[in-house]
Amino acid sequence: MATKAAFTDAEWQVLQWAVADTVTYLSMADPGLWDTFKETSKAVKYIADMRTASESLLVRELAADAHTRRDKDLSGDPAAVADEVTGRISLAVSILKGKAPDDLDAFREFIMGVGKATAEAAHGMGPAEEAALTKLGAAMA
Repeated sequence: MATKAAFTDAEWQVLQWAVADTVTYLSMADPGLWDTFKETSKAVKYIADMRTASESLLVRELAADAHTRRDKDLSGDPAAVADEVTGRISLAVSILKGKAPDDLDAFREFIMGVGKATAEAAHGMGPAEEAALTKLGAAMA
């Protein structure tokens, strides 16, 4: 089981952005001002719970170190965000395949859990959120 120490600062940043990007992407999939607050709150709670609930030490450390604020380098266009986020998540998966393959399934479950928590927070999961989760899953294949 890998820990944060197994990764360079740049690699760890990619893993952190995978978490934050997931929240941003799912929130933008079906936007709404008040919905964003609910979605972020639910995602933060899920991430906080994973600090102790995950069996993966890597996921616990990532949850403890995760940021949920939007990366200002992401564009504001939802279609562009989808490509940017799935690209970053694919990069995170590549890093894990090389350095921590035993933690890959736990990471995938963590990212999908963050996505589902975000998607279900406001009005339940709609078609746009389902499509976004499908893209996230494909990016982690």
